Amino acid sequence: MKPETGNFLEGKVASRQCPLCGHHEIGFVTEKGEFHPLRPGTSVRLEAPVPSAAPYMDPGKTSFPKAQEPSHYQVWIPEPLRGDTRLRRKYGVMIKADLLQGAMSGSLYELAYLEKLERLIEEAYDVPLPVTLDRFFNAPHLASGNSRQIAEALLRELEEIQRPVVLVAKWLERKDAQSLADLVAPKATEDLGREPAADEAVKQELERLTLEEFLGML
Repeated sequence: MKPETGNFLEGKVASRQCPLCGHHEIGFVTEKGEFHPLRPGTSVRLEAPVPSAAPYMDPGKTSFPKAQEPSHYQVWIPEPLRGDTRLRRKYGVMIKADLLQGAMSGSLYELAYLEKLERLIEEAYDVPLPVTLDRFFNAPHLASGNSRQIAEALLRELEEIQRPVVLVAKWLERKDAQSLADLVAPKATEDLGREPAADEAVKQELERLTLEEFLGML
């Protein structure tokens, strides 16, 4: 077949749930985060995989050392939430031990939350990040830059991402029944578990947490 010389798009094959009808469709995502469905008759150009090639990484991502070393980080979670698995995974963070010398503050929690989000982005290999952000927030354009820049953009631009930081900061300031009720909503405070999990158990839960699971809790 004679090769074509016209313009073409490059991207990675992916799947998504159609925002119009809800069915799953196959297509490809460009570097700009644009999803293009593949239809019968669509011309494609495939790049043959190189043997022993490194796993695919989005061009905008930069590889960083693991952000959270267990020997230098410790678990923090609002104490009333320690008995609830879902709330532990949603609000729990790992924070540098040398930073948490006294009580947790809103600014320290925001820093630890940002690192949590960054780690989840770094480890989200199965589904292209633009597809995930499109599915949850209709915001594939925020998947631009390295993992830290993307995490900062999500925290800056999306209210759903900001909300846990805002609620925890309010609870830390007030420590009253209303701020706790806002943290656990729509669950009632009376329904919180009464057997708090140890730090090691919470750490393992956070290590197993995926980006899609976390975003689904928001």
